[in-house]
Amino acid sequence: MRTASFCLAALLAVAGLLPAAAPAGAPNFPARDFEGGNRVPAWQIALKPAEAGLVRFRLSSPRGVVIAEGTLKSAAPVIVLPAFGELKGEYGLAGPVTIGQRSRPMQVLIGPSRKGAPCEDSNGKKYGQAVFIAIGDERDPDTLYYGCGEYTQP
Repeated sequence: MRTASFCLAALLAVAGLLPAAAPAGAPNFPARDFEGGNRVPAWQIALKPAEAGLVRFRLSSPRGVVIAEGTLKSAAPVIVLPAFGELKGEYGLAGPVTIGQRSRPMQVLIGPSRKGAPCEDSNGKKYGQAVFIAIGDERDPDTLYYGCGEYTQP
């Protein structure tokens, strides 16, 4: 577990999702769609702005099998995890999701890659944004996804 925590911490630092000094406000998600994910483990997320402060999402595994879908609200762009402390991004989303007939909290954090160090998925493809998803108890989630993505062009 320590090795996994160290590796995830290194990936987050490279991606630009760094420890935060203090929680920020909840900026509205941009008016562009976002698509992201990773290859190992394989997962994808599609985010589509709905009305102000709301975003429709679809989280899926390989071959398009839906893990969860629904609507999330804009939230402070901070996720607090015991192993990493506060992680801060540019946009945050949060809300309940139903997975396996069980409602659980889900948080999404998106932030730009650091200048000169783009987010890189497990296949080595480079992206301008990093995405981090935590599902489960807000202070100790049981499911974590880390990957990269891009906003669609207007």
